Amino acid sequence: IERENKMNLAKSAMLVSASIVNGGLLGERKDATASSLVENTYGIANKRTKASKYLIDRKHKSVKQVVAASQRVREVVYKYTLPWGDEKTRLLPVKLADTFKVKLDTAIAELQEAREEYIQNYPALVAASERDLGELFDRGQYPGTDKIRDLFTVKVNYWPMPESNHFIAEISAGAAKEAKDGIEREIEQRLLEATYDMVKRAKEVVVAFVDKLEKFSIDEATGKPTVTFRDSLVDNIQDTAFLIERMNLTGNPQIKKVVLDLKRLCEVSVDKLRRANPAYNSTRAQALATGQEVLINLTMLDLKDQEVADMVAGTSDYNDF
Repeated sequence: IERENKMNLAKSAMLVSASIVNGGLLGERKDATASSLVENTYGIANKRTKASKYLIDRKHKSVKQVVAASQRVREVVYKYTLPWGDEKTRLLPVKLADTFKVKLDTAIAELQEAREEYIQNYPALVAASERDLGELFDRGQYPGTDKIRDLFTVKVNYWPMPESNHFIAEISAGAAKEAKDGIEREIEQRLLEATYDMVKRAKEVVVAFVDKLEKFSIDEATGKPTVTFRDSLVDNIQDTAFLIERMNLTGNPQIKKVVLDLKRLCEVSVDKLRRANPAYNSTRAQALATGQEVLINLTMLDLKDQEVADMVAGTSDYNDF
């Protein structure tokens, strides 16, 4: 992928971060008494092992609902934004800001509702833990119901995009220029990473499309298709094209072509693809050929990422520290 052209990002994007803390679920805790018992029973050196317990039943419905609702909030953030440096900060295109806020507000409201249900169940969950944990139960590890709500938080922060031209510091002109150039290089690199993220998104939906078509056949015994074509097969491609088109902040021509290719795949009727009538075999064949062509183009754009991924995978055994 060609490196991005410079542009005024401050007018076309902003930075956003979302922090979700579910401390009220309590979770896993090391138990010193159980750890000592394990060490003594098996002759293990001190502090070479540990025994832990879950203060609250993780399988309880209300716990699962909070976890699932939290994940939906994260999914909204990742769907409508692009990577920008670390994992905590994301790049939000202005063209998606209104949609993002509506979707995020809905997801957060659902999370708050799930948390309230959990809080209502909390006394019963503590009582169940006292029964299930036996001698490992420690009442002092369980905050009161009036305090448990404060252990749940969700924060969304927005910031304007920094501009290298606004760099101000009491340093020499040479040092200021070096800092400014460094900021611009970093922004360019982050835009490149965001571009690869768009390619990855496109590739995922096209792979699913091609995979379905390649597996399609007619069961001779029943005369029915062996795979099911759901409307989401094309809807997901259409949705991805919509997002990427608005995420292409620099007007990258290669990303413009990706969007056009995705829209080509959306022209096919899912209803025709799913029909068992042999008269639609040519429709499926043409759709498959187009999908494979688009996938090849995306793979060529994605080669750099794959090479990096291969190198990282080769050192995975040494990444424990």
